[in-house]
Amino acid sequence: MSPSAELDNHSSQALQLLEEERGTELDELLNDLHPVELVSVIAAAPADVQDDLIKRISGLDQISELIAYGSDYIRQLALELLDEPRIAAVIRRLELDDAADVIATLPRRKQTSILRRVSPQQARQIRSLLAYDEETAGGIMTPLFLSYLPYLTTDEALKDVRARLHSEEIDPDIDITYLYVVDENHVLQGICSLREILTAAPDTLLSDLMNEEPVTVSPEDDQEKVARLIADYDFSSIPVVSPETHELLGIVTVDDVLDVIEDEHTEDLLKMAGAPDEDIAVSTSWSAIKSRFPWLVASWLGGIAGALLLGEFAGTLEQIVALAFFMPVVFGMAGNVGSQSSTITVRGIATGEVSEHRSFGRIKKEAFTGFSLGVIFGCLLAGAAFFLFEQPILSAIVGTSIMITMTCAATFGAILPLFFRRFGVDPAVASGPLVTTSLDLLSITIYFTVATTLLQYW
Repeated sequence: MSPSAELDNHSSQALQLLEEERGTELDELLNDLHPVELVSVIAAAPADVQDDLIKRISGLDQISELIAYGSDYIRQLALELLDEPRIAAVIRRLELDDAADVIATLPRRKQTSILRRVSPQQARQIRSLLAYDEETAGGIMTPLFLSYLPYLTTDEALKDVRARLHSEEIDPDIDITYLYVVDENHVLQGICSLREILTAAPDTLLSDLMNEEPVTVSPEDDQEKVARLIADYDFSSIPVVSPETHELLGIVTVDDVLDVIEDEHTEDLLKMAGAPDEDIAVSTSWSAIKSRFPWLVASWLGGIAGALLLGEFAGTLEQIVALAFFMPVVFGMAGNVGSQSSTITVRGIATGEVSEHRSFGRIKKEAFTGFSLGVIFGCLLAGAAFFLFEQPILSAIVGTSIMITMTCAATFGAILPLFFRRFGVDPAVASGPLVTTSLDLLSITIYFTVATTLLQYW
């Protein structure tokens, strides 16, 4: 059975057991599921029974994993059903960065109360993470890592790691892929991978083995930058250092980066659709209306402007009524090529492939692409117009118009995201209704300007 089919089976089984009031069997099912499966079962359940399912999760480890892996809505729902002692018990079981994320969602008074119930060291570490914006390296880093002084040998470091693992002194959440070499002031000196240490001679000093110029990030760096660095260099973690003192503050691990990539991708998709900040799982009709309304107002105003613009060319349309037959084709092709251009440019900006110094090259490439496609479809449309209406002037108008509109649309679609980035606005906004409305107005203007001009000299 495929994983998706198995999840559907678990969901159906859980709902059936709940409906038949077979509580014992339902409790066993929920508490035996893998955390990822548990989250999927609860997320797939109707909203009015989700809290009943969460209440039946008895194990603290299970509820902790549910809060760690669940969506913001599932997390919030679970926290509302727990009292403060159980929330504190959950916090003690979570990784520090996840614990800080959970604490950040609670009211200030409740945060203070919960932190008093955990160990002073954990409370101090969580407070230090809360000091950073949640979308920065500091907000997603963990202060748990292995660090050693540079004058230790690889044998001494390995013996210490083994002893601490055997005594369970090392937290199971600590990433041991890399050992971080620091001085007495905790300033980062270099990094040694565990593989390098295992294959080195036992008397090799860490200072001789370490990479003295490791790739690092600042705690204020945006999480997207951190994710890109880890992906580009194929790291399992990256150190976060203070830009002033170069002190090692923590590390960002690859599992946190995967969450960042998913969140940023979702955010960009919603912005490109003109539906920002809309939570698919929990959004009500009213919240959806509020989030989409401003963008649709912009599209509506653009449509009114387009109608008024068409009115200015009523005389031209009266001369050749057949122009109206080809308006959907010309406007639709321009909209499609413009959307393609803006989407590709936004994606290039997100992946770092379209940098500041490559902006002109991107614009030039899209303009040439639009022109080439415009020539091809211009010839095809001119031929179709002549075949249908046998009017050379009509063929010339639609063929020339679609060539110009597709060239301009592709160029405009590339320029708009770059323009927004230049002024600190998320480029994804440029791929939504804004570019569509703008291209509609541009297409109307070009189409009827070409028609008016050619009719004057034909």
